[in-house]
Amino acid sequence: MSQSAFAQSFISGKVLNDSNQYLANVKIVNNKSTIIYYSDSLGSFKVPYIEGKNNTLTFFKANYPKKVVSIPTLDNTEYSIQVALSNNDFGLTLTGQVKGKNDDGGVLVLKIKPLAATPSVTGDFLDIIKTLPGVSSGNELSSQYNVRGGSYDENLIYVNDIEIYRPQLIRSGQQEGLSFINGDLVSSLKFSSGGFEARYGDKLSSVLDVNYRKPDSFSVGAQVGMLGASFFMQGVKKKPIIGTNSQKTKFTYLLGARYRGNKNVLNSMDAQGLYKSRFSDFQSLLTYYLNPRNRIELLFNAAQNRYRFEPEFQKTTFGTLQRALQLNIGFEGQEIMDYNSGMAGLSYIFSTRTTELKFVASGYVSQESEHYDIEGLYDIKEVDNNLGSSSFGDAKNLLGYGYFINHARNDLYFIVANFAHQGYKKLKVQKHNARILWGAKYQVENIADKFKEWRYSDSSDYNIYPFGQSGKNLYLNEYIKSKTNITNHKISGFVQYQKGMGKYNQCNLTVGTRVLHASLNNQTVISPRAQLYYEPNKGFNARLKKDTIDENDYLKKNLVLLKFAFGYYYQAPFYREMRNFDGQINTNLKAQRSIHYVGGYEVSFKKWGRPFKFSAEAYYKQLDYLVPYVLDNVRIRYYAANSAKGFATGGDFRINGEFIKNIESWASVSILKTDEKITYVENGNVIVESPYLRRPTDKRVSASVFFQDELNKNPDYRMNLLLNFGSGLPYYLGGTARYKEGNTIPTYRRVDIGFSKILLGGVGAKQLKYAQKHLGKRKIETLWLGVDVYNLLQINNVIGFIWIKDFQNNTYGVPNYLTGRRLNIKLVGKF
Repeated sequence: MSQSAFAQSFISGKVLNDSNQYLANVKIVNNKSTIIYYSDSLGSFKVPYIEGKNNTLTFFKANYPKKVVSIPTLDNTEYSIQVALSNNDFGLTLTGQVKGKNDDGGVLVLKIKPLAATPSVTGDFLDIIKTLPGVSSGNELSSQYNVRGGSYDENLIYVNDIEIYRPQLIRSGQQEGLSFINGDLVSSLKFSSGGFEARYGDKLSSVLDVNYRKPDSFSVGAQVGMLGASFFMQGVKKKPIIGTNSQKTKFTYLLGARYRGNKNVLNSMDAQGLYKSRFSDFQSLLTYYLNPRNRIELLFNAAQNRYRFEPEFQKTTFGTLQRALQLNIGFEGQEIMDYNSGMAGLSYIFSTRTTELKFVASGYVSQESEHYDIEGLYDIKEVDNNLGSSSFGDAKNLLGYGYFINHARNDLYFIVANFAHQGYKKLKVQKHNARILWGAKYQVENIADKFKEWRYSDSSDYNIYPFGQSGKNLYLNEYIKSKTNITNHKISGFVQYQKGMGKYNQCNLTVGTRVLHASLNNQTVISPRAQLYYEPNKGFNARLKKDTIDENDYLKKNLVLLKFAFGYYYQAPFYREMRNFDGQINTNLKAQRSIHYVGGYEVSFKKWGRPFKFSAEAYYKQLDYLVPYVLDNVRIRYYAANSAKGFATGGDFRINGEFIKNIESWASVSILKTDEKITYVENGNVIVESPYLRRPTDKRVSASVFFQDELNKNPDYRMNLLLNFGSGLPYYLGGTARYKEGNTIPTYRRVDIGFSKILLGGVGAKQLKYAQKHLGKRKIETLWLGVDVYNLLQINNVIGFIWIKDFQNNTYGVPNYLTGRRLNIKLVGKF
């Protein structure tokens, strides 16, 4: 009120998020005033301008990074601006400074909006990880991914500092169901594809560290589509502070539920029949604040994933233009796969400005069953490929026929319980920021497994016997029966030190080590690790900032980051690595080891007046004590012996930025070579070492593009494009065939596209204004309709092969194709 009532300048405008939706209740502070302002329900605000130079507005909103806007000198005028707060920043945020609690230590940080519009067959949050550099996947039905030549089992996943496990018996992507992470609840994640810090656990390839939201207000969201539905709700309970008008947070809750049924997608596959898949889960994160420094968190998850399939027939056409073939199979029987799991984690956290102590008790339980009886009669025929023939495309010559029965009664129950402590302390060392982190964990694993599986097949009415056996009895091609009950105790710990160096903290060094002891194989391993980050232009820009008024002076140099990492990474056997093809358990199996050497370069720059970032990394991984395996769909079958050694080397490249103004997109390209030598016994007593063979995950080239666009004159209309490419993978049969070069799965190519229209809550949301005016307290924050087209180009991608013999005893590899083109419609709302 000290300003002139007759000649007042104002700063006005609107606040939106990265989806161009209005943001209400954004706190706005002028550095020249003590008064706090807020945006209204339509994102509008109006703030008085304080006479004098350098008025600066700072915008605050929970789950969004704050944004500072400099205001030019005003003279009795109204200055209008539009402010965008991004909670979907997929940029690389590496720095050379020690930032304390939120230091990101050289990992890729992604901030995710709760209801993303990414076109995804599974609707799984992890599909976005597959677009990152160094990550590849050749199966749209699975949430699993490979990182720099590693298998699915080599990836660490944490949610709020609790390690997450996955089902062990899954054979194919369509059986997998929902992954643990609920994208509706995620606020941010950190991902590292190698060379990660000692605070992260004992796996060979990567770490994904996910944080769920801390609610600051009540909100409800839902999504309903042709393939499933999801729902989340969050809220906060506050308590008045005696003697003041303020309130403090006492309790917060975050709830999420999901349901998925992929029948519509699975019907596009060659195998036709009755699909009855039902995948559902419920999660909650409850936080109770004892006082500002002490709180208790409870993370809970219950999941039921059931896959049931009654196959009827399959018709697959394959071959070449010169010789086209067709496989026909008639089925009887059914598959029933159940993967039920539950997890609970109770945490106590004590935190101050410089110290945090966290104590966690958690448990994970999984009960899995794999029951099926499938019989089939097949024939293989030659297809008429004469373009002038009246029977073009029809089957003609019969080449062979046969019969098979597959039977399984496999049941697995395992429980993982642990007690852990971790903490950090911020320090000042020679005027530089520093931090020490430490942690310890005791874990017990109990696994009970009943495994019974057999397979019978004949060709042309003949049951084929091994050489030297008579034909008086029925011969099963494969018979496995075993029963296992094992318990493993693990003790682990780490200590890590981080320190900023240089006058402007332009260098950051992190060193640490982990120790792990496992009782089952009585092995202790030590894993030293180190990371160095250096920003060569940071000092120059800091000095320039002191000498100039404009922070964005054209003399500033691009932000450049150089990074180097080295470390030992051990992976102790869990369960699948210990079980061989006969179902027997090798409890003496030792931990696999990978030594990482990583170097990287990153630069931030502007093009067309918009921000971009380019990053590149080169790496070499020395691998030993490896356990060889074969990969069929998503099922990994191990040889249960530390009989291989090898390497993985390559480079990852990524560019991200605003190819379209105010909308971020990115592209990644990775080059990889990973080989191994396997030592095995031949003819009973001869030890043989194979030549270097391609590992089952040796995808030489992979690339992905995530592109977003909107109509220039009506940004309520959006488009999201997801493109994936991967060169062919080697495909090995089991047994001794693994010791020779195998076949190659064809290149994986896929394009998914999604279109959406914001119905309420968009930039031109006249309907929202009407609703808020006439419906009183009923508020619709956003409502949009989406249409996704999966496999837009109708490409037949291959996940594996069925091996068939004809009358002449020739063997054919019949491809197992993945899903075809499908349409999905969904409605998403947030209230």
